[in-house]
Amino acid sequence: MNTFGYLKLVIRDEFRALKEEARESKIFVITLIVAIIGLVIYLKPFPDRHIFFAAFHPNSDWSQLVNGSANHVINKTGLDIKAIYTEGAVENVARLNDPNDQANAGFTYGLALEKEELNGIYSLGSIGYEPVWILYNQKRTGKIHSLNTLAQYKVGLGPVKSGSYRIAKKIFEVINIEVDGRKNFLSDTFANNGAKLKNGEIDAFIFVSTNRDSATQDLLHSPNIAIFDFKNADAYSKKFNSFVKLTLPADSLDIDKQLPKHDISMLATTTSLVVKRTMHPDLQLALLMGAKDGNRNSNNLFFAKRNEFPAYVDPLIPISPVAEHYYDYGPPHSMRYLPYWLAGLVDRTWLILLTILAIFYPLSKLNFHFRKFRFTVKEIPHYKELLEIEKRLCNQKLSAQDKVEMMERLDRINSIAIQGEVPISEEAAYFRFLNAIHLLRKKIEDA
Repeated sequence: MNTFGYLKLVIRDEFRALKEEARESKIFVITLIVAIIGLVIYLKPFPDRHIFFAAFHPNSDWSQLVNGSANHVINKTGLDIKAIYTEGAVENVARLNDPNDQANAGFTYGLALEKEELNGIYSLGSIGYEPVWILYNQKRTGKIHSLNTLAQYKVGLGPVKSGSYRIAKKIFEVINIEVDGRKNFLSDTFANNGAKLKNGEIDAFIFVSTNRDSATQDLLHSPNIAIFDFKNADAYSKKFNSFVKLTLPADSLDIDKQLPKHDISMLATTTSLVVKRTMHPDLQLALLMGAKDGNRNSNNLFFAKRNEFPAYVDPLIPISPVAEHYYDYGPPHSMRYLPYWLAGLVDRTWLILLTILAIFYPLSKLNFHFRKFRFTVKEIPHYKELLEIEKRLCNQKLSAQDKVEMMERLDRINSIAIQGEVPISEEAAYFRFLNAIHLLRKKIEDA
């Protein structure tokens, strides 16, 4: 027999021994199978490829951001990303909290949310600054220097369930002004408020948006529309961790028209990228990488610095464990060489795999030889019978009937031994067993 043939027989006998062991140890095998299935379910190796993004109206900066990020993510991962148009930050979270809603990612502001609205979402971090624009018709009001003065005019706010409305409400609550109880604070859609501000139906409009938003750009370039200089923005940022102070540089909106005429202090929050808590970890990682690429390759950074975002700067929304790991240790190195889902799986399981290897590698060195183990297990009961016969021969005189009974027992044992299969490399043990039977048979004959 050549080497290959011998190895083939060894492998065959090993698998046959394992098969017999599994058949006799059903509880152990079932437990092992259940554990493997549970591990697969826990690790979720195959994520869904669809991301439904709750953004804002089709022409909004958030919708543009989704479409821009989609290009970065799809080119690298092949994910299918679709925008869902909503009323804004609060509705986005409401849809994410609804287990039956297909939306699984979106944008929001931590300051716009109540505590009970945080139960079903995780933050992947902030992706950019969102100024609080306080625009007013300077021709109607003159120069406004304080929020108390502003509160005396007709002020347009976003829809009651919008993030802009809730943030404006918080800003005025600090100076003991309750917007819900004043008739001069008017809630309406963003489009209507913008039109009313330009035609003089309202005196001021407060909303949260990036400077990239087309509707925001239209208002900023409208005649007689001035930007409120938020002198105490630093104080607000100390009171609310989610607020930051930004400076809008002179001429930065339009150099030719010198908009604005001078530096303006602005209060701002950040846009949080949020997901359903049930979203697959690998999809979360893909979104983080997409947001990183979007910031690094953006041609339109205004307030943010390159590579500044994503970052977890708004603590009001609990951070995703995936994002926390990303910010602590960076993206998995394997993403340079593997598909995103496989890289994510390796990143989540390497410690488990290392633990299994640390346990089973030393055990493998013990060389169990299941084929030999199973053969020995089958031999043990027969050796016990032979030992009993040996003891009877030594301790008592045998009658003719006793000898016949012993011979029949030996014949039965011999018959079982011959019928059983002998695994490769255990032939010597088999013949030692037959020789033991033969020696006992001689002793019985001579007794």
